[in-house]
Amino acid sequence: MDGMTSSALARLAFWAKGMVAISDGRMEWPGFSYTDTEWARMRTLSEPIGTGTYQLFTIVNAVIFITIAALGIFGVFLPLATVLFPVPAETSALKFSLLLAACAFLIIGLGLPISMRLSAVLVAGKAVRATLITAPGDEALASKVSWQINRIMLIMCGLLVPGILLFIAYDIEAEPIITALKWLAIALMAVSTLAGIRRQKKSP
Repeated sequence: MDGMTSSALARLAFWAKGMVAISDGRMEWPGFSYTDTEWARMRTLSEPIGTGTYQLFTIVNAVIFITIAALGIFGVFLPLATVLFPVPAETSALKFSLLLAACAFLIIGLGLPISMRLSAVLVAGKAVRATLITAPGDEALASKVSWQINRIMLIMCGLLVPGILLFIAYDIEAEPIITALKWLAIALMAVSTLAGIRRQKKSP
């Protein structure tokens, strides 16, 4: 048996609930793939988590993470930027981008796990935890999920630096691009949702 704590298992169960919902919608989350055995285990873990409980978890998690992010911005990024770059006009774009990416990775890399831990502790009651029983492979699955999250964050923060430099170097107007990307994301989500609904209707 794995030596996972009840809070760690609850956190994995909440994650499983979200991933199972995505899978049931016939959608995929790039960068988060699992074996058939892992999917079966996540479905088992997600069963005790009701819809209302999961929604409460997402709300609490969002509130805690936003609070941590705000503390990181005002307590880490801005003070460091003020000390390292006392004259904004003379600030190197590369140095500023590196600081921004490093702080973003630090805030997300530490803030998200902390918010998920606290949310699981606050939301998962005794009744839920009593139904969650560890099984062989749970610790490995939790480690895999943690690595997947960190990998995505590393990629995103890594792309942030060259992205900022390109915008500055070519004096690119960001607003039209951001607007286009926003509508593209909305369109892709709509197509993905409709495709999931059609597949559900066709499935026996």
